[in-house]
Amino acid sequence: MPSHDQKPLRQSSRRGPGHLEGDNSIILHTRQGMALFDGRQGDPDKGIAPIIGVPRFYGSIKQAYFDAAADDPWADWWLVRVDEAIDKARRKLAALKEEVASYHPANQSIAIGNPHSVEPEPRPLNFAVPSYPYRMAYIVAECDLLILEVLNLFHVGLMTRKQKERLVNLIGKVARGALSSATGYRHQGVTRNDVAANNPKARKALELMGQVPEDILTLQRRSDYAPELRQYADTGASEGGADLDAVAEG
Repeated sequence: MPSHDQKPLRQSSRRGPGHLEGDNSIILHTRQGMALFDGRQGDPDKGIAPIIGVPRFYGSIKQAYFDAAADDPWADWWLVRVDEAIDKARRKLAALKEEVASYHPANQSIAIGNPHSVEPEPRPLNFAVPSYPYRMAYIVAECDLLILEVLNLFHVGLMTRKQKERLVNLIGKVARGALSSATGYRHQGVTRNDVAANNPKARKALELMGQVPEDILTLQRRSDYAPELRQYADTGASEGGADLDAVAEG
């Protein structure tokens, strides 16, 4: 039997627990890896073009992620494009890893250890958007370690300077290609209903970002990591329950 002195629990105004937080970080071992992660600010006065890194990628994909939850078909398309770019980067890295492995000595008497920086540089990985910026950070981390291996192979005489520079450039190109997949997205606050109505908002989005593939427009294809569509989450209807015929005909 509860004590009469026991105070009732205060009712929280929250509907549930707060958002997740964690002490996530990436450890980078090379100067090239840090440059890939950080990117570069542009300076038009000095003719310096900006280079996208993970923070700027996150800024772009964050907007697309939230817009995709609000039924923006262009946002859904951009998330799919990022998925495709990450998959492409992984395939290219796998091929480059095989090429780098071919430089290791066949002589079993020589052991080439795993190199590492004596003072690696950490970068925080705390993003409000799940999956996308983290998967991009994994690509950068893989590139960093592969560049480290290349630098070590050059150091121990198993690779020429020209071979080293070629591979470092190719690895960096893989990361930058994946990072650039989020560029070009423009927030327009458009929905599939706008597309069906062919209103000015939808026409502006079409002008800025091109024609959305029909299977994405009709919700037949979405990113496996895309957010739940808010209107279907609220009503309990399936994502396929929208007026897709009207959207497709529009």
